[in-house]
Amino acid sequence: MDDKLQPVKPSEIEVGKPLAWSIYDKFGRLQLGEGALVESQQQIEALCADGLFREARDEAASRKIASAEQGSGKHKPVEKIEDLPAIKLAIGDTLQLQDFSSGKQRYFVKLIGFMNKKSVLVSHPRQDDKLSFIKEGVGFLVRGFSGTKTYEFSSNVVSVCLTPYPYLHLAFPPQVKTTNMRGAVRIKLRLVCSIDSAATGLKVSAIIEDMSISGARIHASQAFGRVGDAVTVGLRMQVGGENQVFLVSSVIRNVHAENDSQTGNAVVMHGMEFVQTVSMDLTALQNFIYKSMLGE
Repeated sequence: MDDKLQPVKPSEIEVGKPLAWSIYDKFGRLQLGEGALVESQQQIEALCADGLFREARDEAASRKIASAEQGSGKHKPVEKIEDLPAIKLAIGDTLQLQDFSSGKQRYFVKLIGFMNKKSVLVSHPRQDDKLSFIKEGVGFLVRGFSGTKTYEFSSNVVSVCLTPYPYLHLAFPPQVKTTNMRGAVRIKLRLVCSIDSAATGLKVSAIIEDMSISGARIHASQAFGRVGDAVTVGLRMQVGGENQVFLVSSVIRNVHAENDSQTGNAVVMHGMEFVQTVSMDLTALQNFIYKSMLGE
């Protein structure tokens, strides 16, 4: 067991009230996040059956201070120059290719693989289910995400292959710029969104209060799910001067009641984590947030 954790007694958890701290099992795995609601005495007993723990007071205080400093902007995203293999890309990752024309045409492709120091293989860009015309030698700025890290590099098309299936060979980059966005300042906004819950069948309107590349805080008039439920968040944002609709797979990480900061009305707040999938919507949304955070 982690020596930074201390035991939690069942009497310290109250049914129907937000948790004052995150709680973990004996292996240090997160069970419920700070602010989550425990719905019944049976749930408390189940959580405590194999031992339940929380951060020691000093450790929790240090974490909150660090979080407050990050929120105030004292800590900025850290940029590094790395080799491509160090990023640990996964086959099937979605990449954005942006050309260097005045129109900055963007394409979304999937990573097929790469050979170190030779080339990077990606699927052939498509538009409206048709192959886009790509010439050998054309250059692109390549962007993507790996966990909490964004990366980008410049490359050019070495070869356009159409058999046995359409794909591109991109020149292997000598270096890659990465930015660790962990703890980065969230974008403050008040944006109407829709929530589609597969678990409950609910489709409700909600409000996004803030958002980062990894998730968002969303409030609604009622709880639209429980901790761990998968939902789809639908939202409309202006990207490149055009309105774009995003449908992003997400997981509810905490649920608690509080008052709306603007109206004072009672609402149910949901802490959401965006699921790292090969979704083009997620990649495009993260690119928008990433650029907004860096003030681009």
